[in-house]
Formats: sequence, structure tokens, C-alpha cells
Amino acid sequence: MTGAENSAPSIPATAAPSRFPIWLAAIGLGVPLALILFAASPLGPDFIYVMVGIPALLFMWAIAGAGAVVVSVRSAMRKEWRRCLIALVLPIVLLVVALDPFRFVRSCNYIGDVVHFIVSKPYYDREIAALPSDQRPRLVVFDWGGMAWASSGLVYDETDQVSLPKGRQSADWLAAASHSELSCEGYGVQPLWDHYYLASFPC
Repeated sequence: MTGAENSAPSIPATAAPSRFPIWLAAIGLGVPLALILFAASPLGPDFIYVMVGIPALLFMWAIAGAGAVVVSVRSAMRKEWRRCLIALVLPIVLLVVALDPFRFVRSCNYIGDVVHFIVSKPYYDREIAALPSDQRPRLVVFDWGGMAWASSGLVYDETDQVSLPKGRQSADWLAAASHSELSCEGYGVQPLWDHYYLASFPC
């Protein structure tokens, strides 16, 4: 019996595949999500957040990218090719973002602003509906704040003249705009829907 047991073929132990670091995935996905959520919040135009918070988040993202490279190399050495390729996704994304980081931040800010608008639209609709009936054209600027030299906000313009080239607006529209941030030279707008526009003011 003992000899038979000793002669039985042994099953080689196989090492369990290593798990992908959860913290790496959390930071990789969490930083862009945080940029969007902060942009959608009142903190978005805050000076300290813009000058310190955004760079800190991007730096954390870069550290996570370096960690992902280490994980990818180690996985390749162990021939864990699937884990290796998954870990390479974040470094590749970071390389693309590094080509134009400002565009990436602006994209996150835009998505955050749209989220802010969708959440708050019932409030803005009530404010527009409460305007005096003789106030025409209905042109309202909702200031979201910003720096001393630049700010952002939301514009409601039922005539949509805010999107026309300079000099194409009517006299009534110019008179209404003269009492708002739209009097700033060089403002920019991006259309949303229902006569609403995201706006940036250089003042």
C-alpha cells in the first residue's frame, strides 16, 4: 500500500495569478471623476482649487501611472499578459493627456458644467418664469464666480443673439446686456439647449 501510494503521480502546484491592485484602478478612474464632480460643484471656480487642487489631482494621477508601469513590468516578467495589458491602459491614457493637459482639464470642466446645469435647470427655469412679462428680450446671466480677471456662468437668451458675431445683436439686446457680464469684451459662449449657454467672461 505504501509503495503504491508513493508511486502515485504528484500534481504540480500552480501559482495563483496575482490580483490587480484595487488602489491603482481607484485612482486611475477616480481622478477624472473627481475633476468632473469638483467642476460641477461650487468649488469648481474657486481660486485655491484651480491653482492647487487641480495640479494635486493630476500629480496623484501621474503617480498612479508610474505605479501602473511597475505593475505592468512585473506582470510581463511573470507572463501574466492580461494583467500586463490592463496595467498599461493608464500610462497610455496619461501619455495622451500629457500632449495637451489643459484641453483635458477643460473637457472635465465642461462635463462638470453640463452636470451642474442639468441638476440646477429646474431652479433656472423658475427664475426665468418669474421675470416680469414686459422684460423683453429675456436675457439673464447667472454668475458662477471665478477669478478676479475671469469668471464663468450661465446665460439664458430667448433670442439666441448671444451666439451671434459681434455687431449682429439688436439695440434692445445690447441695452439688456450692458447691465451684465456680457458687457465684457471677448466673452465666449457654448450652446446647451432651451436657449441656455455656458459662458466665460474675461472680467
